[in-house]
Amino acid sequence: MKKLYSIIALSLLSVGAFAQCTITSGPTITPNGLSVSVTGTGTGAAVPQYVYDWGDATSPGTSQTSTHTYASAGTYTICMVYVDITNTACNDSSCAAVTVSAVGISDPSAATLNVSAVPNPFGSEVTINLTLNQSEMVEVGVYDITGKQVATLKNGMMAAGLNVIDWKPADLSAGVYFLQVKTNNALLTKKIVYTAN
Repeated sequence: MKKLYSIIALSLLSVGAFAQCTITSGPTITPNGLSVSVTGTGTGAAVPQYVYDWGDATSPGTSQTSTHTYASAGTYTICMVYVDITNTACNDSSCAAVTVSAVGISDPSAATLNVSAVPNPFGSEVTINLTLNQSEMVEVGVYDITGKQVATLKNGMMAAGLNVIDWKPADLSAGVYFLQVKTNNALLTKKIVYTAN
């Protein structure tokens, strides 16, 4: 499995810029003590494969819904990769942070954030849907592949529940960008592809 994951990761680096596969939701993470259950969905793959990197250097999960138990409490970044195993150029990835605790009690702050960007890839406008469990300070930024911030979409309080941001890029070249959403308890990064149509 590690070899398959390495091939998928290399494919993401080399051909991921114009993927026709899209993660439509996820990773959705449910923590319970040191364990997490994660799920997600995608569209566009003829033969879909889901891979979850747990962020702790262990073997990845390879089912659409996967579970994992961490060796110790802490904050980890879980990355979901959705790929067509018959066409590795068709892929997408999304990451989210989770905090697990050793006491066996779910940490409600660990799953405070769910983000989607539709459509993705997008031409002139993208709608970003953020779901929060509680009202909190949120920073939403867009970064290019060099890590340079190219847009700030929100920096302030957002209400609990669904929040919608419509973004029309101005003076940006077509290409791969990264949507980053930060709260007090979570950090999520999602790849978005701008076609400039």
